Amino acid sequence: MEMEDEDARAEHIRKRKMQNQEKFAEAKKAEEQLKSTLRMILNEPAYARIMNVKMANQQMFTAAVQYLLRVFQRFQRKITEEELLAVLRTIKEKNEKETKITFERK
Repeated sequence: MEMEDEDARAEHIRKRKMQNQEKFAEAKKAEEQLKSTLRMILNEPAYARIMNVKMANQQMFTAAVQYLLRVFQRFQRKITEEELLAVLRTIKEKNEKETKITFERK
């Protein structure tokens, strides 16, 4: 009885491990596809910059990539670093919260 329980647990652990490996492989494949697409739509300096953004701010990276893909579909040409910088500034301004400090004097 105990041996069957151990075998069942071991099989369950093996299955979970395989599922995790499959998920990891799928995520890696999706990331490689995204990188390939970005290389296609961005010039080299812009690609290098967007990869730096990815390391520093994943949320901004995701927003920028979505926007860049739409722009590329519309205009069908490579996006330059200057254009990328304009996109990043726009995203930053949208996400940046305005800080307001008020002083009350008695």
